[in-house]
Amino acid sequence: MIPGYPLDGGRILRAIAWRITGSAVRATRIAATAGQFIAVSFILLGMARLFMGAGLSGLWIAFIGVFLGRAAAASYAETAASAALSGVRVGDVMSEDCGSVDGNINLRTFADEFLLRTGRQCFVVTQNGRPLGLVSVSDLKRIERQRWPLITVSDIVVPLDRVRTVSPETNIKDALGFLMRDDVNQLPVISNGELVGVITRGNVVQFLKTRAELKAA
Repeated sequence: MIPGYPLDGGRILRAIAWRITGSAVRATRIAATAGQFIAVSFILLGMARLFMGAGLSGLWIAFIGVFLGRAAAASYAETAASAALSGVRVGDVMSEDCGSVDGNINLRTFADEFLLRTGRQCFVVTQNGRPLGLVSVSDLKRIERQRWPLITVSDIVVPLDRVRTVSPETNIKDALGFLMRDDVNQLPVISNGELVGVITRGNVVQFLKTRAELKAA
């Protein structure tokens, strides 16, 4: 029952703080701060025991302290991010500039003129002005490099109906969950059957960064 969040004692402390403050974020910050204090105490105790000849047992206590400190910081960051994203829609964060590439160009041109020059990981593939799907660095890497001049982007495109999509009204936390579970960097945003944008992990990170900077100002 040591009050080191996210251990059980720390969770009880968080619950008490939440009841008093009425804020999950403030309660988590209090519990996480207590957890980090406990973590530093463990580290100091472990190092002291190590130098007093306790050997691996002292080192093990210090290691527990390091783990607890990192876990407390990560738990608070997760709670703060979740609170910041509450009520935010995909349409508030998405990029309307999707970054498109003509499906008729070959993979060598795609790599040199689009991926390397822009640094983007994924593009919307279009043909005759209509979106066909998505193509990413991972799709390109599946093709042998010597074959790149012989294959067009449309040959490796992943059709939109095979890609998880979201709408502008989707909660941003749900979209972030899809990004993490599917291990992808972007999701197409579809409204009334039309591609209206792309939501990426970078969009979410930038949103959180901007909100944190404004809050600190």
